[in-house]
Amino acid sequence: MADDVTRQFDVIIVNYKAYRELSICLEGLITLEGRLIRKIIVVDNESDPVTVSRLKAQFKGIDLLPIRTNLGFARGVNLGLKQSKARYILILNPDTRPKTPFLHKAQSLFASCPDVAVIGPRIEDKDGGLQGSGRLDPGLHTAFFGRTSAITRLFPRNPLTRRNVLLEDTEQAPISVDWVSGACMLVRRDAIEEVGLMDERFFMYWEDCDWCRRLRMKGWKVIYHPGMGSIIHRVGKSSRKRPLFSLYHFHRSAILLYAKYDKSPL
Repeated sequence: MADDVTRQFDVIIVNYKAYRELSICLEGLITLEGRLIRKIIVVDNESDPVTVSRLKAQFKGIDLLPIRTNLGFARGVNLGLKQSKARYILILNPDTRPKTPFLHKAQSLFASCPDVAVIGPRIEDKDGGLQGSGRLDPGLHTAFFGRTSAITRLFPRNPLTRRNVLLEDTEQAPISVDWVSGACMLVRRDAIEEVGLMDERFFMYWEDCDWCRRLRMKGWKVIYHPGMGSIIHRVGKSSRKRPLFSLYHFHRSAILLYAKYDKSPL
């Protein structure tokens, strides 16, 4: 990707054995947003050399970093960040693909709001249903009314779930939130340089929440903007390959997040 004033985004994708989805993601990303992208960096955990060679031939110009082991999501993102230089970073899961362009609107919002560190667009499932990206910081209520809880799945429009996760299909305006999903988040480099990289103690899950919280503690804003465009996210294509492993790290990271910020005595 050429480096000029119009290409102000580097894209970081951390992949784990989701090559088919990654190919779809890259094709859609380059087609819809290529003119604004300076560089695409793919950190490929437990990399398969044959597939990597095919992808490099198919998508010339991307930086595909083969990793022999599984670094996890936070370490993978950080490795990509160290390779990037653009003013803004798009962090994207390999099982996503842009449905509509959104980088131009994100660039305008960053330029007009210098205190905004993170922006999240609308995220949909493959059937067009809204996935909750804009969220409140987790608490005890999250166990019962979070995005994947049993109550939320049975009664997605209950008022307590709607307080935890923004699920309004009609909302279009930018909204200040506590955090947005790392499946698709846009981050200002100046904010990263002030706050630091992702906390690598989070192997997977909740590192996005932690990062946004650290940014907010420094006075930066996190914005959910469903009106700027949308992506399609086929949830958990990598994590389903090792469900017990993923379940362990989901709860391990939740405990780590709680321990990191809860200072109340036992």
